[in-house]
Amino acid sequence: MNLFSCSNLNKKYRKGNFSLQNISLELRTGEITGVVGENGNGKTTLLRIIAGDLAHDNGMLNYFGNNEVNVLSWENIRSRVAYIPQRIPQWYGTLRNNLVFQASIRGIKGKDADFHVDELLEKLALTEYAPLKWSEISTGYRLRFQLAKMLLINPELLVLDEPIANLDINAQGKFLSDLRAIVSEKKRKVSVILSSQQLHEIENVADAIVFLRKGEMIYSGEVGKIGETRTDNEFEIQTSLSETEIRSLFANILLNAHGKTLHVKVPLQITAEHFVTEVIKKGGTIHYFRDISSSTRRLFND
Repeated sequence: MNLFSCSNLNKKYRKGNFSLQNISLELRTGEITGVVGENGNGKTTLLRIIAGDLAHDNGMLNYFGNNEVNVLSWENIRSRVAYIPQRIPQWYGTLRNNLVFQASIRGIKGKDADFHVDELLEKLALTEYAPLKWSEISTGYRLRFQLAKMLLINPELLVLDEPIANLDINAQGKFLSDLRAIVSEKKRKVSVILSSQQLHEIENVADAIVFLRKGEMIYSGEVGKIGETRTDNEFEIQTSLSETEIRSLFANILLNAHGKTLHVKVPLQITAEHFVTEVIKKGGTIHYFRDISSSTRRLFND
């Protein structure tokens, strides 16, 4: 079921000469959609529009099966959408008391509130931190508590702007696996859209990917279909071989250096396994290697 869709969505800022142009996408129940692209290319603008935090200029918005957004009031829409910005506002008092208060706002009180709050705290591994204050927990746990707070409203659409930007690699993995578990719960019927610069981690958890460049949608579709129509393979490698030695391994090879990492583009018939084998045969030591042929990473190099 589509919880949100938009077509030909546009937003232009008066200052800075930036515009989001002709965006069309669908967000479905039980799926995670990742929005990627370089900073300043429209990710936050898109998410704020979807969350109802920013007005668009033109284009069609469809929430919860209604063809026109004005069929539903924005108050109704926002009651069903949870938005977590990159900068989370500070809470005051104990974390658990804040969650109980949030539950009461939703009409869940007394023992029912305690039950729902404790259930979420356990699900998100937050129980031991519940008696603490905001200043006493790390950035990662602040994010997890904010997620718990948003889940108490039982949203149908969960919008997160760069949620893992300031987390270490372990915290990133844990948070994303929690999101995967949340959207997999049949009782929730929720769709998640989040932006991130962490391409590998997002592609591992997302069902669909949106890639933005200068406000335009360069790719939108299933993660497994990225690079499906490509005519070459692309790799990233750090190796003891020189650029000249790498070039000598294959005909029709394109190579660019980005610091210690070489970005290599080769004909489609040269697979990752073949490429690595030839590097090793040449006597090269491989310090890092990644096949980006079916990753949005390749779109950054176009």
